[in-house]
Amino acid sequence: MMDLEFILKLITIGLVHWALVGIALKSLIERKRVLGGRKGLWAVPILLVSCFGPLSYLIVHELVPEPQREVEWDGWR
Repeated sequence: MMDLEFILKLITIGLVHWALVGIALKSLIERKRVLGGRKGLWAVPILLVSCFGPLSYLIVHELVPEPQREVEWDGWR
C-alpha cells in the first residue's frame, strides 16, 4: 500500500505538469512561428513528457523572436 506522502507528491507533480501543459499549449497556439516550423511536433512532447516537455518548449521559444508585425505605409506625409 502506498503511503499518503507518496500519493500527495504524485498528485502535486501531476498538477504541476498539467498546469505547464496548459500554459505551453496556449503559447503554442498563439505563436505564428515555432522552432522547426511544425507546431504538431511540439505538441507531442508538451503533452507526453512529464514537466520536461512543456518546460523545454517554454524555455526554447522564449528565445525565438516573433515576426515583426507589418506596418502599412501610406506614402510620404
